[in-house]
Amino acid sequence: MADLKSSFVAFCDATKKGSDKASDKTIKKIFTDCGVFKALKLTSNDMDISVSSFKGKEKIKGDLDYNQFCNFLKHFCAEAATKKKVESADKAEEEVKKLISEKKPTAHGATAASKDGATKRLTDVKGYTGAHKERFDADSGKGKGKEGREDVAKNEGYVSGYKNADTYDEAKK
Repeated sequence: MADLKSSFVAFCDATKKGSDKASDKTIKKIFTDCGVFKALKLTSNDMDISVSSFKGKEKIKGDLDYNQFCNFLKHFCAEAATKKKVESADKAEEEVKKLISEKKPTAHGATAASKDGATKRLTDVKGYTGAHKERFDADSGKGKGKEGREDVAKNEGYVSGYKNADTYDEAKK
């Protein structure tokens, strides 16, 4: 199942960028997003116990790669069958693989950016006045950082902060 592998790698990458191995957290995300817990009538606690027993039996330390994950699915479905939650471990394994291969990771609790007119007007830096106008670059809308928040005095010359520095020669002409 090539789709299963691509889905597995996508979940691993979503949980930890650049990773192709699944931690307990990644497996829980896979099972939650794909509806495996509902399909097998099991909970995340059952999954945690199953992961621990599988890692102990297989003498695995750390995260699971794709082949180990496939073996874990077989182990997990067999445990579901022994708990009488599913009729057949083989059918359950095929159903779980189908559920996982059809889904990609989703962001939970992420808020989309608002695109209504009021938010657009409030966040347009061209309309800012007073002290706030100085905090943003008018062309790009990017913040100036510390330069926009604080008046930094130039410590030059005999009197610090003197505004007409280097104008004596021009006044004499």
